[in-house]
Amino acid sequence: MLIAPGRDGQDGISAVVQWLCGVLTTRLTTRLVGGLAGITDMKLVGSWRGGGREPEPAVEERLRFAYGTLRNIEAARGRRGAQAWSMTMNPRLNGCSPIKAIREGRYPETATAAEALLEDGYNG
Repeated sequence: MLIAPGRDGQDGISAVVQWLCGVLTTRLTTRLVGGLAGITDMKLVGSWRGGGREPEPAVEERLRFAYGTLRNIEAARGRRGAQAWSMTMNPRLNGCSPIKAIREGRYPETATAAEALLEDGYNG
């Protein structure tokens, strides 16, 4: 899991969270980032990205985990491979997508599914 530096000292908003939201929305879309965060108001993603609001700690944890996992897959499979993996129903996750598994806090299962993709070359 990605370990980030401390808060930026202004409004308590982490510059890292802003950066994570920027990277994730570029790679996945605002709607998918909102989905993995577990929110229904997609404007919140823009607010986090712009530094206007700080996500709940559980949401921040999801964002950090998603970034670290997708970064590893992207390094091995490219951006499109990481995007496709994140949205595809995965048998190693009981038929749900990694985005849904992350939203549900199923980090160990999701990490195992990602490792299987990277080690075995399995596309699911």
